Amino acid sequence: LEAADLEFLKKFEVPAPTFCPDCRNQRRMAFRNDRNFYQRECDLCKNTIISIYSSEKPFPVYCKDCYLSDRFDPLQYGVDFDPARPFLQQFAEMRSRVPRMASYQTQSENSDYTVHSAKNRNCYMGNSFRECENVYYADFAQYSKDSLDLFMCSHMEKCYDCSDCDQCYHSLHLENCLSTNFSCLCFDCHSSSNLIACVGLRRKEFMVLNQAVSKEIFEETLRRFNTDPAFREELTQKYHELRLQVPVKNFWERNSEHCSGNYIVNSKNAQHSYNVRNVEDSRYNFDTIDMKDTMDLTRAAGGEFLYEIQAMIDLFFSKFCNLCYQSSELEYCDNCQASKKSFGCMSLKNHSTCVLNKQYSPEDYIRLVEQIKKQMKASGDYGEFFPASLSPFGYNETMAQDYYPLSQEAAVTKGYQWKSDDPCSYLAQTYLIQDKIADVPDSVVNEVFACETCKKNYKIIPQELKLYRELGVSVPKKCFSCRLKARKKLQNQRKLWNRECAQCKAAIITTYGPEKKEIVYCDKCYLAAIY
Repeated sequence: LEAADLEFLKKFEVPAPTFCPDCRNQRRMAFRNDRNFYQRECDLCKNTIISIYSSEKPFPVYCKDCYLSDRFDPLQYGVDFDPARPFLQQFAEMRSRVPRMASYQTQSENSDYTVHSAKNRNCYMGNSFRECENVYYADFAQYSKDSLDLFMCSHMEKCYDCSDCDQCYHSLHLENCLSTNFSCLCFDCHSSSNLIACVGLRRKEFMVLNQAVSKEIFEETLRRFNTDPAFREELTQKYHELRLQVPVKNFWERNSEHCSGNYIVNSKNAQHSYNVRNVEDSRYNFDTIDMKDTMDLTRAAGGEFLYEIQAMIDLFFSKFCNLCYQSSELEYCDNCQASKKSFGCMSLKNHSTCVLNKQYSPEDYIRLVEQIKKQMKASGDYGEFFPASLSPFGYNETMAQDYYPLSQEAAVTKGYQWKSDDPCSYLAQTYLIQDKIADVPDSVVNEVFACETCKKNYKIIPQELKLYRELGVSVPKKCFSCRLKARKKLQNQRKLWNRECAQCKAAIITTYGPEKKEIVYCDKCYLAAIY
């Protein structure tokens, strides 16, 4: 624990955590299923639905219409607090009986195959979408439209297979680019257009492998890249060689000050934070937007004065919560929305001053919460996120397995659950994918595809095919999950190392570990080299 960590904890009036930052984040991620969807029955209306909870889960699951209707009142599951028993044990028992929404996404239209998302239209197969339209197969996409296969991207349009990018248009295979248009296979390029296989460029146009070319050569190179596999492999190899020749920054940030971590935008005093935007005075934030005075957050947007929170939008003055939206002053709450001043509740909808889903007067609520906190502090239960045993998912269903992979034995030893593989047999692929999108017929949307990596079946939807044609790329040969895993591997580990600048030899802190072959510069030397 750093001195600044302890100062933060004083603000929240909580004891010091017993887990390190990585293990705290791992525990929160284990409550998050982002891309496994299941067909099951709504336990209220009995209609067939799509859910992030498989049918064997022991708790009831409702479709969105039933969950939000007057037919479901979460207070009917309320129980009295028993001071003779541990509070979290009572919470777990009550929580197991309360229904939850099949797939948590709000204020959206025609986006049923998304989760942990809000304010979207016509989006499909992905998570952490916010104010997107016609975006498919993405993870953490914000304010984007007409794009596919995005990872940690914002304000993108007509883009495909991009990671850690912002404000790009009609581009393919970009990584860590800003305002880069009509380009393909680029890294760390800003305010440029018509680039192919370029690295570290600023305000350039019609370049291939960082060399100026004519418009005609550029267009022919792009055509061959999209239609000739051998040429694409050769050019990609040269691009990776070029990446090792151009210096990189010790960590990637923009318009930020006094920050550490990686991929930090428009932030101030964000320490040990990764993929954050508009964050101020915060620590150990992972994938967060619009935050102030927060610590230990995972996948969150819009909030202030928060500690140990996973999956939230517009949450304020809260601690130890999972999947809570548009709420304030919550502690140890799960799947709550539009609620405030509640403790240890499940699936509240526009309620306040509740404990264990039972409503109290404001005065009685304050007295009861003080009593519960006193008991939890005495037993050592207060001050930590929910224990691993309360996750509704098997560890291998969750985001934790992507960032902190464990074997089944190791996961169970740590207290996590494990989901057995569903018994199924995959179908043989019925269509041979063509390298030229012009040769792909409309009927491809009726074909069965088998991922060349994991062998699982997947499909192509008409909207997806339309975008491939507009972008000039053929349909993918891998399923969404395998494509996403490949993009995630492009990022450095979410860890900091001490190194020295390869130019001036000054001490630097970086996400490029000692095994990385890149030329790593401090901020001053990097700016001098690039500009």
